[in-house]
Amino acid sequence: MVVALNNSSNCGELIFLHHLANYLPIIIGSKVRTRVTTRDTDGFASWGTDAPSVPVLLSVPHAGRDYPNDIYDALRLPPAALVRLEDRYADLLTRRCVQMGHPIIMAHRARAWIDLNRGTQDVDADMVQGAQRTDYPSPGVKTRGGLGLIPRRLSGEGELWKRQFTLDEVQHRITSFHQPYHDAVGAILERMRQRFGVAILLDLHSMPPIRSAADRLAPQFVVGDRFGKSAASIYAELLLSRLHAQGYVAALNHPYAGAYILRRHARPRANIHALQLEVDRSLYLDSDLRQPGAGLDRISALIPGLVAALTDEALGSAALIAAE
Repeated sequence: MVVALNNSSNCGELIFLHHLANYLPIIIGSKVRTRVTTRDTDGFASWGTDAPSVPVLLSVPHAGRDYPNDIYDALRLPPAALVRLEDRYADLLTRRCVQMGHPIIMAHRARAWIDLNRGTQDVDADMVQGAQRTDYPSPGVKTRGGLGLIPRRLSGEGELWKRQFTLDEVQHRITSFHQPYHDAVGAILERMRQRFGVAILLDLHSMPPIRSAADRLAPQFVVGDRFGKSAASIYAELLLSRLHAQGYVAALNHPYAGAYILRRHARPRANIHALQLEVDRSLYLDSDLRQPGAGLDRISALIPGLVAALTDEALGSAALIAAE
């Protein structure tokens, strides 16, 4: 089940973000009312995107916990191993933004099904029945490491699947989920640009804790702008400044600069900018990095401030451009 989240001016809503038994509710306000529209083929949910209130779109592509039966049928490893592919509960970091009506799009289909942050040609040919390596471009570092369009292996665990996939299976995952998600992101950003003169995609991820180096503390947040290719530098600098002011250690582009989502949707010259934000999971999960922890409220309260800062800067910049 996919849910489209609809706004309500006078009462709260119970927003189902996940599939069936995996639903985790977000409660808005003091009252609760269910108002959901199901779309069984999309695999993602959106909120506040028809008439965006701000020119910043939050996307959460890797927090999905919906695992179709096809995954379990083909899986070689215990199902619990797939948790390592998730940006575990990163969707819950947006709950304050949902309350405020900010535009959000998030996947509930699991990354193990298909990775929204990989291009449709980022395919390991050895995973596809009858495919030749020449059928696809030379694999990049992520694909060679087992994390291509359809993840193949996990470090320390080995191969994920006990069989190859047919080309039809791969294409179905692209056309039923990957393509609609990206089409939706592109359409929302264009609506924002038309409405505000500017649009910013903030792609939200979580990362395992990074070990500290001998000469510096490990970053708790990593802002990515593909080394200045996906957004005007002021936006990454602004996020870093806000995070540092809150007492967090934040880095730019190392070790995560952003991947396909930023490459596909960023058009800085057209005033559509794209940034990636990685959050250390230990900041909001429990000590096992499996369930929401004591820090969830604190980190989810931080995200709206980042959206507000980007909004203020974006609208100011757009006004200056319009006045030229």
